[in-house]
Amino acid sequence: MALKVGIIGCGTIGSELSRAIAEEMPELNLVALSDLKAEKARELAQRLPTKPQVLRTDELIDRVDLVVEAASKEIAGEVVEKALRQGKDIMVMSTGGLLGKENLFNLAREKNCRIYLPSGALAGLDGVKAASGGGIDLVTLTTRKPPAGLKGAPYIIQNKIDLNSIREAKLIFEGTAEEAVEGFPQNINVAATVSLAGIGPQRTKVRIIADPGIDRNIHQIEVEGQFGKLTSRTENLPSPSNPKTSFLAILSAIATLKGIVARIKIGT
Repeated sequence: MALKVGIIGCGTIGSELSRAIAEEMPELNLVALSDLKAEKARELAQRLPTKPQVLRTDELIDRVDLVVEAASKEIAGEVVEKALRQGKDIMVMSTGGLLGKENLFNLAREKNCRIYLPSGALAGLDGVKAASGGGIDLVTLTTRKPPAGLKGAPYIIQNKIDLNSIREAKLIFEGTAEEAVEGFPQNINVAATVSLAGIGPQRTKVRIIADPGIDRNIHQIEVEGQFGKLTSRTENLPSPSNPKTSFLAILSAIATLKGIVARIKIGT
C-alpha cells in the first residue's frame, strides 16, 4: 500500500515535490495539499493526475502518513509539533523554523517518529555531523547570491539596502546563523541546516555577500575542530521559477523522499 503524503505549502518547492511524487514515486500517494492561500493549492491540485484534496493544515496531518512542510519558518515549528503529537513522520524544508525548538527532536524520539531534514543547497553536511561528535571550535558559512535573490528580505528592507545600486561584490550581513535566519527567512535556510548539524545557531557564523557578477548561489562552509579542518563549497543555480530557491534544494528534497521510499521497500 502506498504511503499517504500531504504537502503544506504550494510554492516553488511544494509544487516541484508534488510533480516528482506524481511522476517518479508510485510508492507515495499524494492525497492532500494545504496552503495559506487556498486558491494556490487548488490550482496545483488541478495540475496533478491524482487530484489531491485541498485541506486545512490540521485536517491534512490527520489524514496522511507523512507530512511535508514546505511553507515557511513562521509555521514550521507548529506544524512539526502537531505532526509528531499525532504520531506522523515529517520532512521539514523550512529548517529555520526549528531553531530554538530543538525539544521537538526529543518529542520525535518519544513518539517514535522521524523528522527528515534534507541537505538543501549544501554539500558537506555529513562531515559537519561527524565532526560535531569530536568537538567543533568554529563553523563559518559564507553565502554569495545575486542581488535579485535577496530582494524582499526583512534585513534588506529594515536597513534600506538598495540592491539595484550594487555594482560589485559587497558584504551586506555578518552575524550568527540565528540572526541570518531572522533577517533572511526565505533566502538562507542553509544557515539553519548547518547550525543544526553542527554547533547550534548562536555559535555558527554567517556572512552574506551580494554579488552582481554571479548567476548562482554559492555556499562555502568552513569548519575547524579536534578532527582538523573541513571546507565545502557548493555552487547552485537558482530554480528556474524562483531565484530565491536553489535548484539543489529541490533536488535534495526529492532525494530525501526517494530515500524514504527505499526504506519502505526494505521495511525499516
